[in-house]
Amino acid sequence: MKTSLSVIAAGLVTIAAAGTTAVAPAHAQENCLPVSGGINVTIVDSEPLRVLGPVTGTLSGATQATVLSQEQQGDGTIKLDVTHDFVTDDRSSLTTKDVVIWTPVPGHEGVFRMQTTYTVVSGTGRFAEAHGSFQNHGEVVAGEGLVTLSYGGEICGVN
Repeated sequence: MKTSLSVIAAGLVTIAAAGTTAVAPAHAQENCLPVSGGINVTIVDSEPLRVLGPVTGTLSGATQATVLSQEQQGDGTIKLDVTHDFVTDDRSSLTTKDVVIWTPVPGHEGVFRMQTTYTVVSGTGRFAEAHGSFQNHGEVVAGEGLVTLSYGGEICGVN
């Protein structure tokens, strides 16, 4: 009887150990990539509003954004629905659908604080299976057509 209980106990320990070694954190299984850097673009068209310029950091390359709609909010902010196309130095691409909020800076006509939530909708190259979202914050000087931002977050499904 003593031998059979030892065998059962050893088997349970083996099963328990096998179960714990097979589990990895979810983000490790999805190849998540922390992203951060800067975006420094210029307004190039007004109808529709489009911007174009360089991206530094993890997504180093260039981006183009097109404003799909904009709506003045009751609190003085402007909400924009935007799409971005990022092309990185390795020629991978990332397309996002975004919600942008411009908040006027008091005492500075045409200057806004900007916050964006980028939602990944498609990609190519190392971003072919990408998903998730990341954010930015920065400043818009509308009269000069300048937009300067910092971005950060995490994109998953990166090859």
